[in-house]
Amino acid sequence: MSKVCQRPPSRRPGAFPGLFFGAALLLAAAGPSDAQDPPAASVWMRLDPLPAEMPLTTRESFEGVPPRFVLMTDGSVFVGGRRELLRGRLDNREMQAMAGLLDAVRKSFGKAGPPPALTFGEGPATFRFSVLLGSPLQTLVMGPLPEEGAPTSAPLPDLIRTLAGFRHSSLRLFDPPQYAMMVREKTLAGGCRSAQGLPPISPSLSTEVVVSERVTRGFPTGAEMAQVCEGGKRFTVVFRPLIPGER
Repeated sequence: MSKVCQRPPSRRPGAFPGLFFGAALLLAAAGPSDAQDPPAASVWMRLDPLPAEMPLTTRESFEGVPPRFVLMTDGSVFVGGRRELLRGRLDNREMQAMAGLLDAVRKSFGKAGPPPALTFGEGPATFRFSVLLGSPLQTLVMGPLPEEGAPTSAPLPDLIRTLAGFRHSSLRLFDPPQYAMMVREKTLAGGCRSAQGLPPISPSLSTEVVVSERVTRGFPTGAEMAQVCEGGKRFTVVFRPLIPGER
């Protein structure tokens, strides 16, 4: 899987390339600001891992894996691994650079438009790349990403590889105020935790439930499953970290 889950973020200054482009700053695209009531930040672009990208153990569920990369319109950036999220912030110059990279990607498509899938190699889809502002863009990444330093042939592969292994000096561990809780009727080896303090288990089986950080205390979060018992049945519970505004 991507190296972002294998070691802490780099603290070297300038870990994000400070490129200058003529693209307009994305913050302006979010609309005029109001000093008394600023508009809420929204997601600009994101890179989500798919199950084939991340081998899991029998005690893990992909339902709990956070997004690999999320950039918000206010410059907030979130980088996810197997369990946790890091949060940082890009300055205006870096946001301009990111806008320029995306502009180069769009221009590379020509009249054909974005491809529905980008093939790096053999194998199933490993990532989903999405741009949610302006002209929406979504493409699947097929096969494993090339190793760092390997040449790529177009702006889109370069951008996706950059986001998958994103580093920035501002990144710090993020404690999400909310999590998505998923419950499945399933038995794991070992004992059970009490379901006390959790939302009702049975209704939770069909949908995700957003819970506060307080509910997750004492439970693992991210990919790792916990086993709870209720009414003579065994269930697995997974808590996926949510970025602000995510549901």
